[in-house]
Amino acid sequence: METYKKSVLEYYDVQSAMVCAREEGIQRGIEKEKIATIKKCLQKNMAIDDIVFLTGYSKEQIMQLGILKQRST
Repeated sequence: METYKKSVLEYYDVQSAMVCAREEGIQRGIEKEKIATIKKCLQKNMAIDDIVFLTGYSKEQIMQLGILKQRST
């Protein structure tokens, strides 16, 4: 019986790790899409305030990405 309990716990550990990895992967994909959107918006010379509104990133976060060059807002 103890072996069974141990195997069940191991199974749940693996399942939990898989769920966490999946969620992390989804989050990374969302972040990549936001960065791609920021780049496209900047190419179209959109106002920074509009980009901040659309993506949820702050101006400082966009600047940290290194894709916002010296540009007047």
